[in-house]
Amino acid sequence: MEENKEENELEFREAKKEEEVVNLSKFDMQAFTDTQDFSWNLDNIKKEVKTGWKLFSVMAEEEIVAAVLMKKDGDTLFTKNTPIKMAFQGNGFSHRIKDFYENEARKSQIRRVINYCPMDNFRMIALNESHGYKRTGKAFGVANNIIEWVKVL
Repeated sequence: MEENKEENELEFREAKKEEEVVNLSKFDMQAFTDTQDFSWNLDNIKKEVKTGWKLFSVMAEEEIVAAVLMKKDGDTLFTKNTPIKMAFQGNGFSHRIKDFYENEARKSQIRRVINYCPMDNFRMIALNESHGYKRTGKAFGVANNIIEWVKVL
């Protein structure tokens, strides 16, 4: 799972070393939208990794365009990601991220993928719907602003 090169040069690199986590924490902060329950900084990212989340940089043309977090727990793969960097939006990368999640779940014989999405991220909501994810009715975060979505594979 260390590298997965896609045909349109999108690549997923797991951040296994301290310097890789630090690089992702410094990555163009303007590309990300902080939610009320998570601020994109090194300390918060390290907390996520300590609790079992795997952190990946999503690369295009050797540039970080997004970050992905995944956590396997029993028969479920939990997922969340940052938005695609503005200069790379419209290239189908969000769809590739969904495919990455689902392929990783299938490799691990996991049949259920849960995605966490900010309630005001209308692009992510439309993406989840187009990929067959359904709202579970659960909401999280300080203001219940993170919506849970599920897809059974």
